[in-house]
Amino acid sequence: MGLYTALARPLVFRLPAEASHGLAENVLRVSPAWALAGAILRSNHPGLKVEIAGMNLPNPVGMAAGFDKNCRVIGSLLSLGFGFAVGGTVTLHPRPGNARPRMFRDQRRRALVNALGFPGSGLARAQARLAKLPTSQSRRAWVSVSGSEEQDILECHRTLEPLVSAVEVNISSPNTAGLRVFQEPGRLRSLIKSITERKKRPLFVKMPRFDGAGADRKLLELGTVAIEAGAEGLVVANTLPVEDPRLAVGRGGLSGEPLFDSTLRFVESLRSGLPAHATLIACGGVTTARDVRRLMSAGAAGVQLYTAFVYEGVGLPGKICRQLSR
Repeated sequence: MGLYTALARPLVFRLPAEASHGLAENVLRVSPAWALAGAILRSNHPGLKVEIAGMNLPNPVGMAAGFDKNCRVIGSLLSLGFGFAVGGTVTLHPRPGNARPRMFRDQRRRALVNALGFPGSGLARAQARLAKLPTSQSRRAWVSVSGSEEQDILECHRTLEPLVSAVEVNISSPNTAGLRVFQEPGRLRSLIKSITERKKRPLFVKMPRFDGAGADRKLLELGTVAIEAGAEGLVVANTLPVEDPRLAVGRGGLSGEPLFDSTLRFVESLRSGLPAHATLIACGGVTTARDVRRLMSAGAAGVQLYTAFVYEGVGLPGKICRQLSR
């Protein structure tokens, strides 16, 4: 951790944010090296084991969707000590994403702002990569899927569900045109019911991060629809929509430490308002073991992070787990 923050990060951060992300992904593709490094970095304390929606995981700390958009480095992420890792978001067809520039760091607040818009190589390539995961890793691999049409999402779910342990449906990216249609309760209910008719593994819905007056109420209403329609749980929540003139499209999503307080509030509100069987995964601003403890005490079964990994490096999941084990 110290070597990364003192030596590697200053060099990596000289690159534009999206370029450094690509570099990190290419480095992590050397999976044998990270399997060896992970033996040193990760923590295997038995007290960290959790059950999330029937899945037995070595710890509650997951990598959020968005880091490994094309499902190339899930194995390396798991080797580094994440209890689970979410690939994607995968769409039916390849997508170029939004116009550049579309990603920036806010180092003062330890945050990122992005308007990527689901750039990716599409369903067929994600399927081929996930099919190569050994069983020991596929048991801890999740995948995020999305699209602007219900049939596109259903096709992604049908194709990828047999290859992973859980599927996350992203209805909430603030950077992708067409997704907000599934934030209408009737459309969301229809989508989740259609998936539930044939699903065999846990289904999670990635929720929007509502802001302003009535945010908690709107989130509870939408979350209730998802759970009543058959989803096992909710991922709470996506990035915060923000205006930013540095982005080519002028608008994107904020992630990182500034989101923690709202994430904690959302978890508390949903836990008190949803039935006990609904599983909550906290996502947004998770950086430290203390963050994880607070979120799980509030009712989350596990957490996901991404931006903190950018700022703290490959040792972060192991560090959090070692602190949790104490």
